[in-house]
Amino acid sequence: MTEPRLEGRCHCGGVTVTIAADSPGVVACHCDDCQRLHGNFFALLAADASDVQWGGELLPQWYRSSPEAQRAHCPRCGSRLAKQADGAARTLVSAGLFGRHLPRRAVRDLHADSRPDWYAPPPA
Repeated sequence: MTEPRLEGRCHCGGVTVTIAADSPGVVACHCDDCQRLHGNFFALLAADASDVQWGGELLPQWYRSSPEAQRAHCPRCGSRLAKQADGAARTLVSAGLFGRHLPRRAVRDLHADSRPDWYAPPPA
């Protein structure tokens, strides 16, 4: 029996991804790079790097985005797919790839000290 998996895809469907359904919750990264690339924070799911399975007709295009990390996007539609810190055991996969009904909630803010002055988390 195979373990349950979460299945996602980029905007155009050219790149697909699956990760274990029991992956930790969503983390919100507020680093300067994420803000410049997304116009705000980047919501990601942390998954064991060895467990992330990319598929579809296209492969993610990886590039060095900082001295410490690389990022991936779809080479056709440009959807942001993932972030991988050098030497990290986990890959941070875009939560948006998995649709609106992702069975996970935000569990952590990364680089919260870089959050822009205009943004404050909404009240619960």
